[in-house]
Amino acid sequence: MRVIILAICTILANKAYAVEECDLLGSLEADPFSTSEPVKFQDIQSTKLVNACTEVIQEQNDNVARYYLLRARGHLRGGSYEQAISDISLSHDMGYPAATFALATLYHFGDAMPQDLEQAASLYKEAYNNGVTWAARGLAILYEDFSFDNYNPELAKEWVKKFEGL
Repeated sequence: MRVIILAICTILANKAYAVEECDLLGSLEADPFSTSEPVKFQDIQSTKLVNACTEVIQEQNDNVARYYLLRARGHLRGGSYEQAISDISLSHDMGYPAATFALATLYHFGDAMPQDLEQAASLYKEAYNNGVTWAARGLAILYEDFSFDNYNPELAKEWVKKFEGL
């Protein structure tokens, strides 16, 4: 009986933590729910990542919000900014914390969309409160920025400490 219970638990655990090709090709270091080793942005194979994530999104499983975020990384790497913003927004709207962080980053740096530092700060805080420790790093950078209306180097130091786990 004990062997049967162990076998069932093993099967359920493997299903819950299944790693898709989408994860392997685009995993984000800042994502606390990542299931595989992170992939550096410059190493992303955009077409492969977009195709792998599109395939798994069509399966409509429990991890679809993560797959939208990872597909967005492929779109960003390939220069398809509108598609990337759409996927990040979908993932964020589904409540995926790492997508909230990604959206904050887009607003912060303004490369793919108009810069909005207040919106970035709000989204970073939301992401941090939902377990994305990398959001503390984003807030530290933001509070060190002279162009941010709420520039505050002391607050930046506090966010650095939170990021470093001090």
